Amino acid sequence: MTPHNPWHKPLFAAILAICAAAALPSNAEDNAIRQRAERHYSAGEWVNAAAMYGLLIDARPQNTGFYARAITSAAMRDSLRPRIEAEQMTLLRRALAARVPIDSLIAAVGRESITLGHAQIYERFLTAAAACEPWMSRIVDAALLRYYILRRNPVATEKYARAMLTGQPDNSMWLSALADGQLGEGDLRGAAHTWMEIAADTTAAPTPPGRTSPQWQAMVEAALTLRAIGLTDSAATIMHRAYDLHPTPYLKRLTEGAE
Repeated sequence: MTPHNPWHKPLFAAILAICAAAALPSNAEDNAIRQRAERHYSAGEWVNAAAMYGLLIDARPQNTGFYARAITSAAMRDSLRPRIEAEQMTLLRRALAARVPIDSLIAAVGRESITLGHAQIYERFLTAAAACEPWMSRIVDAALLRYYILRRNPVATEKYARAMLTGQPDNSMWLSALADGQLGEGDLRGAAHTWMEIAADTTAAPTPPGRTSPQWQAMVEAALTLRAIGLTDSAATIMHRAYDLHPTPYLKRLTEGAE
């Protein structure tokens, strides 16, 4: 029987650590690869950019920006959506396994896509992500809602606001987005009804001086909009509710003028 050597385990661990370190690029190599990746990306050389960002992900698997650029490069270099989505979902799973914050990754993909002038990459990536990882559905719906509000797409804004309201029917932020979508589509009565729902929420407590809530802000915006389009009765109701929650001299003048 071979006698136990107390140095075996520490020595073996040291050898593994040396091998692992040798497998990673040095800082100089890492910087060189990053510079090449950025050059390829800026020049629109998508095959090379995707390859370089893949190497960077291998070395730095928690870097959100590398995943975002790899995902957009995959979309730019190929025209076959099934192949694009398969590669993007592989990158998504790698990011999740590396514990990259999903909100940060989604935001980074959005920035890269819009900067490239190809916002559809962001939309398609999110849609594919929700299909691939169903637990992400509400995260994706919220991201798409913010995106369509930014893009001033009232039909899609209403669609995703309703999707978010399915889980939180009294959420004033989602209700306000729904009303904005309805207003953009020309559904003035529908928008007024939705804003009245916000005003009718009796669970909101008055806010301390100097502070306002999202519900209050939504109500003031709604009241001003309704007043501008001639729905003065609805506007007055919402103004009074907003004043009850957070009285201000400006709202006081508006409520007095509405009487």
